Amino acid sequence: MKKKIKDTLSEEEKDELFENNVQEINKMNIAAGSMVKGLIMSLEDKNRNTYIKLRDAEKNGHIVYYDFVAGDKQLVFDAANSQGFKLVTENKLEVWGG
Repeated sequence: MKKKIKDTLSEEEKDELFENNVQEINKMNIAAGSMVKGLIMSLEDKNRNTYIKLRDAEKNGHIVYYDFVAGDKQLVFDAANSQGFKLVTENKLEVWGG
């Protein structure tokens, strides 16, 4: 069953989310941050329109927490698993190497 919270975001909401996520990714290990960035880009694809808000990234680490914002929650799990993340939970992403 697909769990949807919100169908889409306004351009202003997307801009704010982007700025927040960039700041969190920049705290992470470079390779780990690149994987998380790739995941976000995949989720935000025009056909998917799924958004997460990153928070509490481990400094130079491989773990970041997130809040689901909009779209299809299952896509977060599906996309992260297909991209080879070490761990995906309801609020945590972990990249191998940590």
